[in-house]
Amino acid sequence: MHDSSGPHERPGTHEFHEIDAHELRAGQRLLLPDGEDSAEIVEVDTVLDDFEQPALYFAVLDNDMNLRVAHGTRVKVSRGKAARPADLLFSGPPASARGDADDGASAGAAAASPGTGSGPGPGATPAPGVPTQPNADPAPKDPVAVPRAPRRGPSEITLDTGDVVIVPGTAPAGLSGPSPDLLTRIPAQDGEPEDLIRDIDQAHPGRQAVNELAGRLARGINVKSGACLKNLRDLAFELYVGQDDADRALKVADLLAVLPYDGNPARWASIESALGLASHLARATGDDGRAEAYGGLLRAPDTAETDPFRAKMAERVRERALNEPNLYDSEVDRAVASKDHAEERAWRILRLSSLLHLRAHGGSRAFAQDELDRRIEVELGAIRA
Repeated sequence: MHDSSGPHERPGTHEFHEIDAHELRAGQRLLLPDGEDSAEIVEVDTVLDDFEQPALYFAVLDNDMNLRVAHGTRVKVSRGKAARPADLLFSGPPASARGDADDGASAGAAAASPGTGSGPGPGATPAPGVPTQPNADPAPKDPVAVPRAPRRGPSEITLDTGDVVIVPGTAPAGLSGPSPDLLTRIPAQDGEPEDLIRDIDQAHPGRQAVNELAGRLARGINVKSGACLKNLRDLAFELYVGQDDADRALKVADLLAVLPYDGNPARWASIESALGLASHLARATGDDGRAEAYGGLLRAPDTAETDPFRAKMAERVRERALNEPNLYDSEVDRAVASKDHAEERAWRILRLSSLLHLRAHGGSRAFAQDELDRRIEVELGAIRA
């Protein structure tokens, strides 16, 4: 039986419980129809019937599977795991306990119906290189606009000692867009993001991984969709790691790099992973100033929390994540022992992403920067081999 921490998990160590289909939310771990495997929900889209009532739910999963769930169906879910330890502090309680909180990309899409969106004021301009949605109205569609930070309810944090701390709620995170000084170091891209994606697709004919991701993205890039951001992140890594196309990989990573930290862990996981990759690629070309800009953007969550207690707890969790990083050693070793090359590659890419994050963030007490550079090169060689 697989360990419950991998990309293709089984329900062994998760406590699953039944809910109605309309209660599905991003971040939950869903037991798949086979009753054996499970996957985390990245996004949920609702399809209405002719009476404007929910009829069907499309669940986008982190294993690239899309599930259709009819309204009224009972499914089994568990809470799921945060992508990084600090997510426990920044995410707040589930959407059902937040009331007015924005529930990821699906709620954002619902709120963006014609005539209801609130756009930027006159003269506002988006950050350079930020992708826009096709056929969108110019005024209400500012892709850089940060959703209002929800006032969060109380949440629990389990410390290293095993003690559980109840963190009081009501304090919204102090969110802001990327610093203009940092953004000026990232070159603006010409043309539309979809044009870049189509160029990438044509430049790599017959490369299934690239062509499949490009096919999804070329139809339109929605920067408020967590699934879309994950596809962009996966494409950037595939271009660099799988196709050795560093130039186009950096251009794709830049589409994510200019997006702000909005407190949504699922969205930020893709953005911070792309920032780590972009910093590495810029450093490889000798552009240290640009690499530092990516590092500065990556550290945005470090100062986002305004509540003193939450900020202190966030710092403790962040320090542990940096100084005791999870490099998936046991998972890689298990995949190597079983000669499962696809699984080994998936775990090694996760390990590479962690190393790139540490390097872009400024290193840690566990690894000096020179050691991180060495490990990154070793991991790249192992994946490409």
